[in-house]
Amino acid sequence: MDSTQKQIACRSCDQNRRRLLKLSAAGGAALAAGAVSALAAGKGPTALPANRPQHAVDRFLASMNCSQAVLETYAPMVGLSTDNARRVSAAFAGGMGMGEECGAVTGAFMVIGLKYGKTVDRNSRADKKTFAAVARFMEEFKKRHQKTGCSELLGTDMGTPEGVKEAADKGLFTSACPGYVRSAAEILDDIMA
Repeated sequence: MDSTQKQIACRSCDQNRRRLLKLSAAGGAALAAGAVSALAAGKGPTALPANRPQHAVDRFLASMNCSQAVLETYAPMVGLSTDNARRVSAAFAGGMGMGEECGAVTGAFMVIGLKYGKTVDRNSRADKKTFAAVARFMEEFKKRHQKTGCSELLGTDMGTPEGVKEAADKGLFTSACPGYVRSAAEILDDIMA
C-alpha cells in the first residue's frame, strides 16, 4: 500500500471513529433523557405545550395534583417522560401531604433542578445557576402570593384530613390552586427562556 492509499485509509478510519463517537454520544443522551424507554413503550417524544401555564392548569384540574401538573408540563423540555414526571412528583402535592411547601413550587423546583442542576460532584457553576433560578422563582412567587406554604396559601391545615376537607368544601382546589399552578408556570416560562 503506497502512502496515498494509507492516507485515504486513515481518513476513512477517522471518519468511522467520528461517526461511532457521535452515535455513542447520541445514544447516551437519549438513554439519559429516557427517550429509549419511551420509544420502547410505543410512546414517541412529547411536544412541549404551546401555552404552558394553561396546560399546567388544565393538568391540575384533571388530576388535582399541583406538583405533577407543573413537572409534567415541562417534562419534554428537561428530557423526562410524562410518566416519570408524574411518578417523581406524585408525593409533593398538598405540601408533600403535610401542608408544607406548595406542590406547584416544588414542581417548579424539580424543573429547575432538571434543567440546571449539577450532574457531577463539585460543579459550583451549576449550583450557582440552579440556586439563582430558585431564588428568582421564590422572589416572584412571593411577590405574587406573599407565601409559599400550601397550608398558608389556602388558610387551612393541609396536613390533616379535616384541613383537606375544609379546602375542598370551600372550593379552594378549583378557585385558588389553579392560580398558584399558573403562577408557577408563568414564572418558569420567564426563567427558562
